[in-house]
Amino acid sequence: MSAHRLPHIGTRLIGRYIRWHESLPSTNDVAMRLADVGVPEGTVVVAEEQTAGRGRRGRAWASPRGGLWFSVILHPGIPVERVSLVALSAAAATARAVREATGLPARVKWPNDVLIDGKKIVGILAEAGAGGEWVVVGIGINANIPLEALPQTAGSPATSLQALGHPVDRDALLRVVLRELEDGYDLLKSGGFRATLRRWREMADTLGRPVRVEMPDATIEGVAQDIDETGALLVRLEGGSVRRVVAGDLRVREAGP
Repeated sequence: MSAHRLPHIGTRLIGRYIRWHESLPSTNDVAMRLADVGVPEGTVVVAEEQTAGRGRRGRAWASPRGGLWFSVILHPGIPVERVSLVALSAAAATARAVREATGLPARVKWPNDVLIDGKKIVGILAEAGAGGEWVVVGIGINANIPLEALPQTAGSPATSLQALGHPVDRDALLRVVLRELEDGYDLLKSGGFRATLRRWREMADTLGRPVRVEMPDATIEGVAQDIDETGALLVRLEGGSVRRVVAGDLRVREAGP
């Protein structure tokens, strides 16, 4: 990719400045360093490949050539307790963009993975500076990658747009994602917290389904009832009580014993 290949993005803020790299250990690491030195909000860092990409909870994220790997620097200026909504907004936006670009039924698994037919197509990692002054949103899309190049983890299968028969023009996909990101971000910054949560719910694959959530201190099972105003998952347990889950590994349980 080159900057000249992405004219007329159609955004006001996100993507005004794009830094392109052939290879990086992690676009998030570069973006966080840039955020610390005050580069303009909306700057995007893109890499053809990442050699040390990571996902939530420090897990490795395979990022070979053919995928779309990028990070966006944002200054949301919202209360710290609402910063987690930036990632939820990004997840809903990316799912909408994948749907628009491919017609595939992309949906969001809490909190911010994007799935197609139960298989992971997008990973999102949001990392914030002190006090939420800035937030870097890293997005990895398994675009034109053969299935054999993707690691398969028990309980969390991965796929790619290419493997699903929908290889894409990555430049065109990036344009659509950046536009959707900006739409959702504008809504969030204007104080539209309820509307942001509504957009996430519209894309959700998790709500209303039986789930198992593995947390550092416990594992719970129940039905994913909703998310609260901060994006935490509300799980109704067998006895009828509701457990608020801030972070954990979620598995959707199939029907049956």
